[in-house]
Amino acid sequence: MMNHANIYPPGDDLVGPPTPFFWPVLSQEEAQQRLQLHMTKQKSRFLGDPTATYLKVIDEETQEIVSIARWHYYPNGFSYEDAIGWEIHTAVKGQPFPKGMNVELHNFILTERDLERKNWLLKDEPCWILMHLVTRGSQRGRGAAGMLITWGVEKAKAEGVPAYLEASALAKPLYERYGFKQIGNPLELDLRTHGVDLNLKMAKMGILPSKVEL
Repeated sequence: MMNHANIYPPGDDLVGPPTPFFWPVLSQEEAQQRLQLHMTKQKSRFLGDPTATYLKVIDEETQEIVSIARWHYYPNGFSYEDAIGWEIHTAVKGQPFPKGMNVELHNFILTERDLERKNWLLKDEPCWILMHLVTRGSQRGRGAAGMLITWGVEKAKAEGVPAYLEASALAKPLYERYGFKQIGNPLELDLRTHGVDLNLKMAKMGILPSKVEL
């Protein structure tokens, strides 16, 4: 997985959103640097965050990982204070952020996304949240993402708890195929103040137990 940036065209790797917004790459060297930092942070969370379950889909022919997901289970409901430290990048003395990485934009997107959850997630209720899902660009359309989505949906349904996620406009139809419905209005973020000419929209989506209404 770590060699994808050296083998394939820049960006055809397992670096998921919002990373491409705050750190676009044009060369394999840039892509490798981005992949290394991204996966180092994922490894830290894999080892230290008890709420996280990592999943992968492997191509049986090539034995390569083509898609990964990170589902979280919160038995007492989502806590912004407990989770945000895993999401944002914090400066470390003597270790500058890589050139081309807009860390302020990264932290802005994820902080605003997670802060908004208090307004639409059921408070203090157990739930599953899909926070990370990415398939290599060249491998999309083969059903890998659907397998990873289904895993969490089935967990939530078996336990009678909600499943939540935030989705881009492009990804929203995919999640709708697996039963997710939009909850309220999308979260809209103006990225222009952070150097990107874009108004980012994220649909707030969920599958709720039958006893709960959207």
